[in-house]
Amino acid sequence: MPKIIETATIGMDAETLWNEIGGFGSVGEWHPMVNSVDVLGQGTGAMRIAHGGAADDQTERLQTLDPDRHLYRYTIESASMAVRDYRSEFRIDPAGGSASIVIWSAQFELTEEGDGRTIESVRRFLHAGTESLRRRFGEESDELDQPRRSP
Repeated sequence: MPKIIETATIGMDAETLWNEIGGFGSVGEWHPMVNSVDVLGQGTGAMRIAHGGAADDQTERLQTLDPDRHLYRYTIESASMAVRDYRSEFRIDPAGGSASIVIWSAQFELTEEGDGRTIESVRRFLHAGTESLRRRFGEESDELDQPRRSP
């Protein structure tokens, strides 16, 4: 069973970052491979339909939502990818000071049509998302903790 984990350390505290990107439907606002997202329902059991490109919709169901721990877990209901039993977790952990780490993981089985390209496709998707967040919100930097010096 392939398992993929992508991370990004962000120069923003976990609570503030969660408020910006922790909504189940917010992935459409920051992921470069997602054109738009429709969310049906609220809380556990809600569904989101992520529209990627021509006939490339993916339907996902929210299984767990834990705002206190800054995480949600979801499964894929239908997708064009050659996967089954796809489970994913999106989480933001404190990383000390005013930084946090985004951890996006996926675990799945391949269908008969699936192969290494399928695994790489999932990895590229998660990586594109974490890299987009890193660019959008900025990486943690030692400069954040250093006092400013006058010239």
